[in-house]
Amino acid sequence: MTAKRRKIKRFMAQNYALKYLTQAALSAPKDLLNSYIARFTPIHPTVLIYHCTFVCDARCEMCSNWQRGDRKTDMSLDQIRTAFQSPLWKNVEMAMLSGGEPTTRNDMVEVSQVIIDSLPKIRKYGINTTGLTPHRAIPMITKVAEYCAEKGVIFSVRVSIDGVGEMHNEVRQVKGGFEKANKTIDAMRELQKRVPFNFGVSATIFNRNIDDCENILAWARKEKLDIVFNMVRFSDPMLGNGDLANTVKPIGRDEQRLREFFLERVRMDPVLDGQNYIHMHYADMIGNGYHREAPCPFQSQGIMLNPDGGLFFCENSEVMGNVVTDDPEEVYFRATSQKHREWVKETQCPTCLSPCQMNVAAVKQVVPYVKFLYRAGREKRKRVAPRPAEPAAVGSK
Repeated sequence: MTAKRRKIKRFMAQNYALKYLTQAALSAPKDLLNSYIARFTPIHPTVLIYHCTFVCDARCEMCSNWQRGDRKTDMSLDQIRTAFQSPLWKNVEMAMLSGGEPTTRNDMVEVSQVIIDSLPKIRKYGINTTGLTPHRAIPMITKVAEYCAEKGVIFSVRVSIDGVGEMHNEVRQVKGGFEKANKTIDAMRELQKRVPFNFGVSATIFNRNIDDCENILAWARKEKLDIVFNMVRFSDPMLGNGDLANTVKPIGRDEQRLREFFLERVRMDPVLDGQNYIHMHYADMIGNGYHREAPCPFQSQGIMLNPDGGLFFCENSEVMGNVVTDDPEEVYFRATSQKHREWVKETQCPTCLSPCQMNVAAVKQVVPYVKFLYRAGREKRKRVAPRPAEPAAVGSK
């Protein structure tokens, strides 16, 4: 990479961060007010995750969405357009498109455009992708990135990488999957040279790939890729994998190894790195017996939407109704729905492992984030200098 290209890339990355932080600062008074009001009365959601399809091009060992993928039950573009005409979405600022694999939908670009155009207050839009079908993913994501730039919406993309080389192929059960994902990664980095957006990779760690954590980290650093590590979790409404809890979850010594790995990320990475908040959360949960301390926007300001139109509060929530047959706003605000949300908060939230939009929660709930910064600073002071190499044994070469 030439010096000029490096300078352009650095400028675009800084421009993205500056734009995001500026918007966050400007919205802070409103966010604090919303958080206060939400204590006493339901408010319109500000955060949305839409699983636009469960159809997937991977067969991941730790997720079962691909087993329930059914194109016939996915909402059509017209149904999506109608559903998003509801005033329920009028205050949504952050929207994420997920799956399954979003790019398996031929109309994924149009779906994204409908969502962006239907949300008058949207300021950030993101897509999670396997990157396993680069001939589809690259042109689709390129068009969405260009559309977001045109509309002044911050855009972000993450490609899932769950191992290096064959480990990734085995976890995803896709022949040549690592090479295919890397084609998408290379194309996204090339796209960043002319379109400003945030790009990185993510890894979900479970008992199958826990030994590859350091390899994944070393690979990401060598490739200069932003990476977030996620700990496997189980949710039937969102991942369809509740029955896997007893077979893929790290336990015992593996669990403690994973905790130390997350703490080491906090110690070694920049304190303001947004992923550190998530890594500290996982370390805390493992260390304290899964008692959640991190905030979550879905307790009062989040909503999730499934491919068939099922509306639910979060990955621990039951489906409350369907936006195809019912008015979305009525479903959200009806008394039975809000009663269910209170049940989720009382029984599920205290032990919830989910990192969904935690960085958004940090912006909207300042006090917990300040506490995190303090604790992250303490962890950094625990960083131990590397031990000197032991002298070679007599007779060794």
